[in-house]
Amino acid sequence: MKARKSLALMLMLAAAQASAQIHEGDIAVGVNDGVITVGTATDGMGTITERQCVFGVALEAQARTTDPGFDTDTGTFVSGTDLAYYIGSALRKWDGTDFDTIPPEKVRISFGPAPGISTPETDPAQPLEGIFVGVSTGGEWHTHYAYRLELDGSPATGTSSNGVYLLRLELRASTSSYLASDPFWLVIVENAPMQELDEAYAFAEAAFGCPIVVCLADVNGDGSVTPADFSAWVAAFNAMSPACDQNGDGACTPADFSAWVSNFNAGC
Repeated sequence: MKARKSLALMLMLAAAQASAQIHEGDIAVGVNDGVITVGTATDGMGTITERQCVFGVALEAQARTTDPGFDTDTGTFVSGTDLAYYIGSALRKWDGTDFDTIPPEKVRISFGPAPGISTPETDPAQPLEGIFVGVSTGGEWHTHYAYRLELDGSPATGTSSNGVYLLRLELRASTSSYLASDPFWLVIVENAPMQELDEAYAFAEAAFGCPIVVCLADVNGDGSVTPADFSAWVAAFNAMSPACDQNGDGACTPADFSAWVSNFNAGC
């Protein structure tokens, strides 16, 4: 399991991306098995290699920022495709324990002259459509929406608005060729102490972080499914180690070989 990063540190030092094409500090966007996917790194060809579901956002002057943006590798999407954010729930505010509180403040997400939409007062039955922005002719989508914390339509810069907020988003395409992303969350900070940031972010990561995907066929744990995993499975079988149990029956038996073959063919 990867160590949890301090949100304060993340806001000061934006995580570098593994792909040179992804702008440092932006949210990496890719397409994994036909599904729009977000994370922190790609393979350089449009696939997310490091998923992440919770991201930090530090508001600047007038409770507004355009960072982080979204960025992709060249060729990730077909030219002519448009993508948009969708707001999945009402804004929440950290109360020192959880993010259950819906505050009077709202977050408006705009793009250029387009005013966009604000977070709703209550959770909507369906995610609310935001602003669609087209990909480049090269199939790249590099977009910086503007996020502004508002109270009664004005920048929420008062002391009572200081704190940490949680916003649930999805990304969707204008074509059915790409499935909508899973929900992801922005932890939005307006003049909050670092300890409060870290506590709120740790809670969000624990509650809403990406689920851990277990790849049974990857017996040697190198992150890929290859014939080398067969040798690793044989070694696990001989040692009666947990990795031998490919069918989930709690035992290591010859039946697990057939299960491993099925898992291998299914891939991860």
